Amino acid sequence: MEKAATKRQLWALFCITKRDYRNDNLTMSQASELIQKLGKGGKSQAHKTNKLETEYLDFMREQSKGWIATARKALNIQSVVEDDPRFTDPKKCKKYAFFGYGCGISVINFDKRSKVGKRIMELRAKHRHTIEQMFLNGFTKTEQKYYANLGCPLLALFTQDIRISRDYVQSIASFMQMHNVKNVELRTFVD
Repeated sequence: MEKAATKRQLWALFCITKRDYRNDNLTMSQASELIQKLGKGGKSQAHKTNKLETEYLDFMREQSKGWIATARKALNIQSVVEDDPRFTDPKKCKKYAFFGYGCGISVINFDKRSKVGKRIMELRAKHRHTIEQMFLNGFTKTEQKYYANLGCPLLALFTQDIRISRDYVQSIASFMQMHNVKNVELRTFVD
């Protein structure tokens, strides 16, 4: 056991800690001891991570009701966008259906030293498709097809409409605040 740690042990340590131990000159017994010690902590950390992920999805599922309500209001605001005849032949000008409050984007600023904040942003990216499905589930297939045929897919409305996207991002910011992430700030930009 006083031989150099095996590649397999060093890989296990890396997987647990995300730290490279190759230049630490660990013995097999030292590596084994570290794996046992850190592996137990790793299991509890994995449990915390899974708990946060479950809480995140449950919270967002509940919040999606609000996004859907905002979207239904937005769909009642209808207008037409058309090509500008100053730049296009007036005979070839096209018109497009437009729904909602207008385009905009919201972003979250938070204390980047927060491991929980970073993990929540990872969950946001990981479950993007799941969140989109939560939103779409608030509409029938017929509604989804209708708006897509008009040139306004509901997912485009979800990501681009200033009020719907702000409500969604506000949900993430609220979840961060619930988990004591510091300096959470929502910023909205209008196009």
